[in-house]
Amino acid sequence: MQAPTHILTGILLLEIFRAIFPTAALWIQIVVVLPLAVASHFLLDASSIITYHPPKADWKDWFWVSYHSVIYIGAIVILVFYLVDYWWVIIAANLPDIVDWLILRAIFKKKPVCHPVADKIRNFLFRKTPNWNHKRWTIIFEFVIVGVLLTSVLLLQKIVSV
Repeated sequence: MQAPTHILTGILLLEIFRAIFPTAALWIQIVVVLPLAVASHFLLDASSIITYHPPKADWKDWFWVSYHSVIYIGAIVILVFYLVDYWWVIIAANLPDIVDWLILRAIFKKKPVCHPVADKIRNFLFRKTPNWNHKRWTIIFEFVIVGVLLTSVLLLQKIVSV
C-alpha cells in the first residue's frame, strides 16, 4: 500500500484506542498502539497485491508518474493536517518503509529486512488472491481504502471530541 494508507491506518488505530480508553495516559497509548501501527504496515503491504503496486519505479511510464504524484501530494496534505498531533503513530505506521527504503537501501545500499516479512505474510494469508500489482485500474482500491480510512478518522475524531 501507499503512504497515505499507512499514515491514515496509524491515525485510525490511535483514534480507536482513544475512543475505547479516553483517559489513557500518553505512554499507555504509545505502548499499545505503536506495535499495532508497525504491524499494520506488514498486513497492508501483504494485501497490496490487490492494488496497483509495481515492484520497481518506472519514471518513463506516464501513468506510474501521475499516480505516484497524486499519492505523494496526498501524503503531504495528510501530513500537513495530522503530523503535529500524530507524529509518533505516523512514524510507527511507516517504520518498515523508513527502515527498508530510506535507511537500508538509500543510505547503506543494503537489501530490505522488513518487506520480506510482508512477503511471507502475503504468501501465507493471500496465496490465493490474484496479483493485480500491474493492473492500472486497481488504483481504485487504494483510493477507496484511503477514503474509508479518512472518513473513519474524521468520524472518530468527531465522536471522541463530543
